[in-house]
Amino acid sequence: MGEKVAVLACGALARETATIVRGKGWAVDVHGVSAFHHLASPRIVEDVDRKLADLTGRYDRILVIYGDCGTGGRLDEVLARYPAVRPAGVHCYQWFLQESAQDIVDRRTGTYFLTDWLVRNWDRAVVGGLGLDRYPWLKKAYFRNLTGLLFLRQEPDPALEEKAREIAGYLGLPLEIVDTGLGPLEALIEQLMAKADVDV
Repeated sequence: MGEKVAVLACGALARETATIVRGKGWAVDVHGVSAFHHLASPRIVEDVDRKLADLTGRYDRILVIYGDCGTGGRLDEVLARYPAVRPAGVHCYQWFLQESAQDIVDRRTGTYFLTDWLVRNWDRAVVGGLGLDRYPWLKKAYFRNLTGLLFLRQEPDPALEEKAREIAGYLGLPLEIVDTGLGPLEALIEQLMAKADVDV
């Protein structure tokens, strides 16, 4: 019998992760951590630590679907104290790419990456989170070095495409849309599940 496994996912990936788990029919429980902690990376470390302390007593293995996300290695220090693993990577959006995020940045310096979650939550996570609704002149300071937007689209939703184009207009940047689907993320989670002795 395989181990009892939980997935602890960043809120920006929890919806997609749950879709993959359901589609595969895995007997795995998915738990989330607020994606809005990205506005203050120490909260990522603190909340993941709390969640892992709680889940460890109930599961044999925990897959943490998180990039480093600005924690400077502190997230991995937390994971080392628990029966938990996470995929290699600095940013979670790179898991939707067939090529490395660094390759894209090297070719097109100043690329800003959008995902379905970020497009869906742009007003709250970016405009409100960075205070641009209250101090609109900060937009130039935050985004002045950008040269373009790359929307890594997991689901071809016309409403999200319209919002992405609105974001591009707001920032005054060209927009490119690449349909990634969930395949790259699914393959990554499958690898972690296999290591956790789950029947995949």
